[in-house]
Amino acid sequence: MASITFNDGTSATLDNGTTSISDGVGSRFSDWVPFQRPVGPAVTALGTGARYQFAFRTDYGASFSMLDIPNTSMGVMLRLQAHLLGGGTVSVATGDASARTYSTCCLAPDGDVTIALQDKSLLLYSMSFVLINIASTPSAMICEY
Repeated sequence: MASITFNDGTSATLDNGTTSISDGVGSRFSDWVPFQRPVGPAVTALGTGARYQFAFRTDYGASFSMLDIPNTSMGVMLRLQAHLLGGGTVSVATGDASARTYSTCCLAPDGDVTIALQDKSLLLYSMSFVLINIASTPSAMICEY
């Protein structure tokens, strides 16, 4: 079961409620794309065109979406959006083949968290994220279904 858990004063978990459909296949995250970015000043040598960078850290993150969220979860979605935009952290449970969980994630620099109406007739929403893993020993955010 893919889900995101957070605590903005009250603990809450967001999932799309389709964990019982096809052994939870419906609850998977969509469009999961991991990334790894060094953060620090970079220059390009004029003579060779080679890039040089002094990296202060490396951000390990992922962009992904949660689909088919019922309109009854709008309150939790809005709380989660405000929590992330305000600098809060979340725990991401991928529900993938390796049961990966990233317990300390926050909004990536220049990242966003958005809510969109996915299906007007069924009143289903999607929520998209760009997060980085800020655990004390961060690792690549991989998800393999």
